[in-house]
Amino acid sequence: MKGEELIERRVSREDFLKLGAAAGAAGLIAGRAGAADAARSHLEKESGRLQVLDWPGYGNDGGQAMFAQYVKKYPQNKPQFTVMTNESDALAKMHAGLKPDLFRPYVGWVKYFATSGLVQPWDPKLITNFKDLNPLMVKAGQYQGKQWGIPADWGFDAILYRTDKVHPKADSWGLLFDERYKGKIAWFDDLGMLVMAGFYLGFKDPYKQTDAQLQRAQKLLISKKHVARTIWSSETSLDNDFAAGDLWIAYAWPNDWVIMKKKGLKVRYMHPKEGPISWVGMFMLGKGTPRPHLAHAYVDAWSSVKSAKWLEDNYGYGEANTKARPASSDLLRALQLTNPRAVAEPNAHFDRDIPRRAVYAKKWEEVKAA
Repeated sequence: MKGEELIERRVSREDFLKLGAAAGAAGLIAGRAGAADAARSHLEKESGRLQVLDWPGYGNDGGQAMFAQYVKKYPQNKPQFTVMTNESDALAKMHAGLKPDLFRPYVGWVKYFATSGLVQPWDPKLITNFKDLNPLMVKAGQYQGKQWGIPADWGFDAILYRTDKVHPKADSWGLLFDERYKGKIAWFDDLGMLVMAGFYLGFKDPYKQTDAQLQRAQKLLISKKHVARTIWSSETSLDNDFAAGDLWIAYAWPNDWVIMKKKGLKVRYMHPKEGPISWVGMFMLGKGTPRPHLAHAYVDAWSSVKSAKWLEDNYGYGEANTKARPASSDLLRALQLTNPRAVAEPNAHFDRDIPRRAVYAKKWEEVKAA
């Protein structure tokens, strides 16, 4: 699909009808040429820089390749980035008055934001690469029949360790609690540590723990907290400490494994027998954004095969476009990219909504304070 046909597709039926009514019988709907002109006119009404709230490394600090196609097409509407350190930080920024056109929380927050009044659903018809996105991930971005999240990057929460220094007794989350490596272990600063502990303890649904289960998970983490040298929130700090030899074991993401391999370290990215936790970045559209079509075009650029392959090759994450393949066969195997259900049971525990998120957050803060 190209040329006028592509432009025609990028205008929703509702917008098309509005434009047709405005033009009257002059012939706006007389053919594709008229529709193309209408689409261009509609897009030209969206002015200013696209406001993007995203994680470090995905803006002009390294991630330019992901949205290069967008910048080439809309040079007058280049993205302006605000950094989010996690979803809670993004939420706080928006409550403080920030109005991003789009931002990228992870899949476990889809329902939360869909019901928050801060976002609006996408129109998949305006995203030409939507048909190539992993159906499982697309479905995970839906709530009550609407597409609130467009899947982007994905990966796992699992364990990175030095094979020349560490000898696990089993492929298990328990390696993060191993007394033999006290002072060489890194935990992740997130309430998801309670979810991980729940899987380790064999709970049926660690995302919906009872008070008693949360107490057990919290007690485990407090009792083993002394083995952790650090509880990281900055991935850069984690990678620097690991590369320096201060850490041998870490709760980590695929990108950390890629970085350490490039540094020549002997490392393995272990998928625990209890199951790694899988996640998907979900672009969400700001409520009432004055630049909805530009936001769709930005996400479309991210969703292309070219952008997806760049992400896989350079950051070591998977991308929702199923046609993308990284150059590295090691990465292909580590991410199981040939398996579209790599992120789902029984291969991994798909991150999801935590109904009692505030309770988990309080319990995790108590772990850190202990």
